[in-house]
Amino acid sequence: MKQLLLSRITKDFLNTDSETVPSRDRYRMSWGGSILIGNDQTPPKRKQKGAALLALRERFANLFAHTQPAPTPLSTSPRLSKPLDPPPATFRPAWAFSKGALEQDKRRNPEPIVYLLTETNETAKARPVPGQSPLLRSICKGKGVLRKNSQGLVYLDIDNRFISMMLPYLKSYGLVRPPYFNLFGTPEGAHIPVIPSRETAFQYLTEIDEIGEEFSFEIEGLYSMQPSSWPEVEQVWFFKLHSQKLEDFRKKYFIPSLPGGHAFHIAVAVLPRASVMQTPRAEPMMRINPALIAC
Repeated sequence: MKQLLLSRITKDFLNTDSETVPSRDRYRMSWGGSILIGNDQTPPKRKQKGAALLALRERFANLFAHTQPAPTPLSTSPRLSKPLDPPPATFRPAWAFSKGALEQDKRRNPEPIVYLLTETNETAKARPVPGQSPLLRSICKGKGVLRKNSQGLVYLDIDNRFISMMLPYLKSYGLVRPPYFNLFGTPEGAHIPVIPSRETAFQYLTEIDEIGEEFSFEIEGLYSMQPSSWPEVEQVWFFKLHSQKLEDFRKKYFIPSLPGGHAFHIAVAVLPRASVMQTPRAEPMMRINPALIAC
């Protein structure tokens, strides 16, 4: 009974705030000579026990103190997995380099399938231009006349000096002029492809009012590339061009501003392949045009 009474007094005292209860009431709550309240008549040993119990009270009070945890922000946005890397040739349309007189040979230059998109891993490599300032100033800008040949190719006929002036510099790389200088086909000489023949046929561009008009352009740099659709040629060197007038001309007929998704170009020189390739070149990727499915 005595132990039960002492435990009840100890519990009541530990649950009481000593700062808000007067000392007289605390003395009565502690049953006078309890070990929990120090007074003049309390023995020293009981005072030590009371101090130990008070320290224990403070320790347990801090241990079980209730604190409100910080709210965890919840994101309502969907978590999507990272998409896989596309194949090397995906989303890169092939460059279209005209083969001059070879266009008439359908076996070596077959017509592309209209409802298929041809993709390739062709990569343009920037090349240094000759350090002759008069030559650079003479070829950085130019203009030409818009023409159309019998196959439906719409091109800008320009001065042949855009090619002939660069040949002495390019011969050190083993390059020769492209096969555009012939008397049996058009375009004859230097030109800029504006609308390929497959695009004119697909869009039914039979009548073009701008044929015979002049268009200006600017040269942005000299590049080289290994064409995937020209097995007889190892490299093609070309000028990359910018012409806002040609872009506006294409958009007038409701076609993309750039042919094939690439900048306008002038094929300057080619590097013929010395021998037949031992291993066949990888065929370009083909996929169905989404416009065909939509139709």
